[in-house]
Amino acid sequence: WYKDSLSPKIELLHDAILTRRKVSFTYFAPKGESKRSVEPYDLIFQWSSWYLWGWCDCREDFRLFKLTRMTELQVKEAFEKRAVPLPDLSPERVFPYMYQVKALIEPEYKWRLVEEYGAESFITWPDGRLLFSFGFMDKTSIVSWIASFGGGAELLEPKELRRDVLIFAERIREKHFQS
Repeated sequence: WYKDSLSPKIELLHDAILTRRKVSFTYFAPKGESKRSVEPYDLIFQWSSWYLWGWCDCREDFRLFKLTRMTELQVKEAFEKRAVPLPDLSPERVFPYMYQVKALIEPEYKWRLVEEYGAESFITWPDGRLLFSFGFMDKTSIVSWIASFGGGAELLEPKELRRDVLIFAERIREKHFQS
């Protein structure tokens, strides 16, 4: 095992899976934090992170939980193993998108597009700039992603979010360059 800050969590969850014991934890998600009780079935390394696949008592369904979003992890009572489906890890299921984004990205960021979204996520224009196209889940992700390029990206679509990018940049300017 690679020893890092997740190792104790991984070991605890691995033991809980082998001994069929529920786990409880506080979970931090974009919609807020919640207390969860879960029957753990599998540890999955996907999208450069560790996840727990298990039956969530709260949602009464199988769910993926990102280990880095868990705190106060505790092993609880034993449980009877149920039939466990394989998780559907398709991007459409796990990260359903609401917005189709098109953006012009400067060539020096090509490595980043390839790493984060794959070489098929863009086409190279004759001037070297990259026309990026990909689906995003929410407005906040789009705005912060575009802003993370500094001046190296221009959001083309959805056009209605261009103003959100400007407002975001103005707020940063106001915070950092107040007179």
